[in-house]
Amino acid sequence: MLPLPGFQPMAGLVPALVIDVLLGPEQDLGRVAAGRRTDYPIAGGTFVAVDPEGGHQAGRVLPGGADHFLLRDDGIGVLDAAYRLEADDGTVIRIHNRGLWIPNAAGEEPRADELYCRCAPVFEAPAGAFAWLSAHVFAGRVDYPAPGRVLVSCCRLL
Repeated sequence: MLPLPGFQPMAGLVPALVIDVLLGPEQDLGRVAAGRRTDYPIAGGTFVAVDPEGGHQAGRVLPGGADHFLLRDDGIGVLDAAYRLEADDGTVIRIHNRGLWIPNAAGEEPRADELYCRCAPVFEAPAGAFAWLSAHVFAGRVDYPAPGRVLVSCCRLL
């Protein structure tokens, strides 16, 4: 039994979306009160999704928006990305993705196999085929497969 009186277990995670984001040149904004701010402009990319009924959806990442990354003084990075997706049917979906990037135990930039970067994307979609994105809670994993490229794997919470 967990030492959390009243805790109610929840069902798992369902793979829902993969967003492959291309970044433009980073913009170092310097020190701010909480750490060092760097903007990573969103240059484009693609996405694929599986809706709750199992239907496949796809589209592109629209250029514009950015990840307004903050490297805190404790070495932890805070992701704060806002940008838009455009589905193949022309539907435009807004995404606001916040998360944490954690350095390795030595306080250095982690290798790919020791990276912990998780996020909680929130989607805003119009009525129609993508409305399900606005009606669920998501958790994501962020990976960096190559310079200038970010892979966001999103799961829908049941």
